[in-house]
Amino acid sequence: MIPDVLRSRLPGSVQRLGSTAVQVYVFFSSMSFRYKIAGALLATLCLAIGSLGLVTFSQQKRVLQGEMSKRAEVLALQLAGAGKTALLTKDELAVAAVIRELQKMPEMAYAHVLGRDGTVFASSSLEAKNKLLSGPSDLAAAGAKTLFFQETFVGGDPVLEAAVPIVSRLDGREIRVGTARLGLSRRELVAAVRRQKGLFMGVTAAYILLGLGISFALGNVLSRQIVILVTAMRVVSEGDLNHTAAVESFDDVGRMAESFNDMILKLREKLHMERYLSSGTLALISKMRGDERMRLGGERRRVTVLFSDIRGFTAMTELLDAEEIVGLLNLYLNLQAEVVTQHGGTVDKFVGDELMAIFDGDGAEQSAARASVEIHGFIESLNAAREKAGRRLVRIGIGLNAGEVIMGNMGSEQRMDYTVIGDPVNVAARLCGAAKPGQVIMSRAVREALGEECACQALAPLPVKGKKEPLEVFTLLAMKNAQRRHRRKPVKLPASFSLAGLTDEPQPATVRDLSQSGCVLEVRQPLGAGSQLQLSVEEPALDRLRRWPVVVRHLRKVAGGYLVGVMFADLDDETAGQVSEFVHKVDSVVAARPAPAELPAPLVEGPAEP
Repeated sequence: MIPDVLRSRLPGSVQRLGSTAVQVYVFFSSMSFRYKIAGALLATLCLAIGSLGLVTFSQQKRVLQGEMSKRAEVLALQLAGAGKTALLTKDELAVAAVIRELQKMPEMAYAHVLGRDGTVFASSSLEAKNKLLSGPSDLAAAGAKTLFFQETFVGGDPVLEAAVPIVSRLDGREIRVGTARLGLSRRELVAAVRRQKGLFMGVTAAYILLGLGISFALGNVLSRQIVILVTAMRVVSEGDLNHTAAVESFDDVGRMAESFNDMILKLREKLHMERYLSSGTLALISKMRGDERMRLGGERRRVTVLFSDIRGFTAMTELLDAEEIVGLLNLYLNLQAEVVTQHGGTVDKFVGDELMAIFDGDGAEQSAARASVEIHGFIESLNAAREKAGRRLVRIGIGLNAGEVIMGNMGSEQRMDYTVIGDPVNVAARLCGAAKPGQVIMSRAVREALGEECACQALAPLPVKGKKEPLEVFTLLAMKNAQRRHRRKPVKLPASFSLAGLTDEPQPATVRDLSQSGCVLEVRQPLGAGSQLQLSVEEPALDRLRRWPVVVRHLRKVAGGYLVGVMFADLDDETAGQVSEFVHKVDSVVAARPAPAELPAPLVEGPAEP
């Protein structure tokens, strides 16, 4: 049966056909382009050879039959001449000599001279002499007024018979005195035609095989560019914009491949440019797509502003090389930016070692607070691993404030930025400056919005430049519900696992999410919660994760298999450091690839969360 979705995509004229016709149409329309080309060429070749053979054999058969008819006519007239004399003189010997000569011919089947009443007067067969021939073919020959041909069979062999009336003139009148009949065997003619057909079929088969090879080779040549283009499209559809199609032809398909490559280059440029723009700016550009002009100005919005700043960064720059400073900055800023994005915030800008983020909409204060707590937790985890490896540590301070700001296009006619301005932004920056390493300072507005969802501590009023009265501030200690302690990194790494005690039966798996506490595995068969496994990750940078014991915590059914959340069993310092470095590593070369799709909600909660 043809699915309704597929049937709806068929042309209307095809939809009205029967199901068998539709299936045939779908089969041929879904064939590979190379097979269509090869099939079309082969069908054309077969049609041409078949038509040529039909015309050739028809013409050849007519020529051979014409030659046989002329030969039979000459021999029949010769027999009639001799038979006339014999019938008039009643002397059989006058025609016997002619019949004997005719019998010497290999194709001669019989020769008769019949009297007026149809009785055989002389014959090549002694058995037929003096017999009255009265069969249908005999009557047809006896009634012929002129030279007469008919096809018959003698002993199962096809025979061409020629019959000539024997006429004598008497007193100016023509009197029929008998009939001369002879039959030439068509066996050799049929055999000759059959031999020619066999030869033709052999030659045809050879040409068809040759044509088959040529048509497939030509189909491959003609479709190669299409195959290359389809492969490139498939790779790009999976999110890899670093792949282009090789252009190997200069025809329409080659020009299509060039256009496809141009499109990929423009998409790649677009994705690279998007990394320099905030999501708010991108949303505005998308919204203003149909407008020819961009306008300066903005609108009032209530937002929560987050500022973070690396403590002691100025002193650090005097001690480190520029390359080391950039690497350290990217490591910690990337961590913070990912957490902000995961909690629905927007990174507005990076200014040196400082990050500014905006949280908008309902629950903005809660999202900003959770992001702040999580950032500090992740940095603690990262610093612990770096400290054990003897590397430099970084600590940050965070300031949170909420209020009404102006959000929109700021700048000049030639260069503008989509950002926020207002007193709440300035206050958030001041709070960030006052925060100690590892501390989150929030304003009264944020504290009231959080209510009972947070654990906090009031601080001494904070004098702020430009404010008449010191600000009432609080330090955020924690948020309700467990926060993740380790950063998760979406990955796609080949791996294998085996049940504890069955190490000789490894099963394939794919690591889809990784953290210091565990990971998410994509597997084919379900695994029970509490199952103990030995996991091996096929990644050189994680060579210590070989047959590492893990415990299954959660399971979820997905299309094509299962997602299994597992917890690592007590990582040693070296392995934990290796995993932490892999998870927090920032690629120096950013691929032109859309943002990866998020996995389902965490499969492992609390301490076991990947």
